Amino acid sequence: MTRLSLTRVFVLGLLAPLARAEGSQERADPPLAGKDDGLAYEEIEKTTIYTDNATAPAVHLPPVDGWWDSKICSSDENYCVFTNRRAAKGRGIVAVTRPDELEKLEKLEEVINKSENRYLIDDPESTLQEKDLPEYDGLTGLVATKALRRNKPLFAWTPVLFAHKQMFQKGGPKKKDRTRLLEAAVGFLPPHTRAAFDKQRRRPGDNSGLNPRSIEEILKAHPWEVDLGVNWNHRDPDVHSRHYVNFPEASVLQHDCRPNTAVYIDSKFTLRATVARKVNPGEALTVSYIDPFLSRKERNAFVRKYRAPRGPDGKPTHGCRCSACSGPDKDKHEERLKELLELRGELRNHDSRKVDFALIERFVKLVEEEGLHARYAEPYELAALNFNYYGDDKRAKKYADKAVQAGIVEGGLESNDVVAMRIMANDIKGHYSYRYNLKRRGQA
Repeated sequence: MTRLSLTRVFVLGLLAPLARAEGSQERADPPLAGKDDGLAYEEIEKTTIYTDNATAPAVHLPPVDGWWDSKICSSDENYCVFTNRRAAKGRGIVAVTRPDELEKLEKLEEVINKSENRYLIDDPESTLQEKDLPEYDGLTGLVATKALRRNKPLFAWTPVLFAHKQMFQKGGPKKKDRTRLLEAAVGFLPPHTRAAFDKQRRRPGDNSGLNPRSIEEILKAHPWEVDLGVNWNHRDPDVHSRHYVNFPEASVLQHDCRPNTAVYIDSKFTLRATVARKVNPGEALTVSYIDPFLSRKERNAFVRKYRAPRGPDGKPTHGCRCSACSGPDKDKHEERLKELLELRGELRNHDSRKVDFALIERFVKLVEEEGLHARYAEPYELAALNFNYYGDDKRAKKYADKAVQAGIVEGGLESNDVVAMRIMANDIKGHYSYRYNLKRRGQA
């Protein structure tokens, strides 16, 4: 297999996007191109829709000078397709979202243009290899060919697709309508970006390419999510700005409930991956696509629903197969996890009378034994705070420093948790938490 080469691309003929009906009273006709809103417009009735594939060149492309309102909308016109082919230096962005979210997306372009789209590792072609992994149902994975140390940055990618989460919830467009919008949106991506996206079409366990995954399935199998911020035009608390986002190149990170890689989305909406524990040569890079603190039953349900192959009867062939779910010590994992969650609840409760130094150390030991390398930051922070609550400044300092290092891996240098723990580590006795519980209880 060629290192970092494109694997087989599964290409679907896109559904012909349907134009929004004329004469809508919901949205006025858009202004002409060149107005202050920064949008490029062209009447859809006079536009040949971009439906290129791997063998046929594009007949017509959307404008490349900014955000373009395609006027392709859901039947209720609550969600529409918007594109920007120049964003991220030509990588492009497409969105299926509410029209009132467009202003936020316009501002987003400037932020994303300052980000990176590349591997951050030295000489990636001799360090990482894309290959099909039988243990992950034949899906393409990213394998280390050299040892990788903890805290090694791996890559940074900007999103290419935004899809409003409310669209998939009760009351949203029907599945057929969602499919039409999503396929139309991806069809507007620049060809090189669309080729990267279509690599995700491979269905687990299916090498024929005859039954590719839908875009909705891809989004839910890699459920990255961002919030574009408060929408002041809505008073309804159920109306939000949360969107599924897709980073095609990151799909080579396969799922493991105890992964070796930590990922986070930074302030530039860029997905960054960092090695969370030592990775040996020949080992696949993995992430947890769901909360690793969930029970084995819940983790199994996620894998069965979104990431497992389907048998002839249409049912998933297996659940989660990582060592924490199906290995010989799976029951021991579950026992540790149950105790860990109980202790975490006590440490999060300032009023708990059960917390003592032994409990704090037991909690940290369980986290480390459970192999939650990609989620050390919060446990170390809880340990630091609780040791300080009871006046053990030495151990508070130890775990505050550990929390800083873990926080950098899991959220970056500028994350709020890293900043907060650095402040604490630099002045343990001057921190509000020093002897906090002892003072509250009149013991100091």
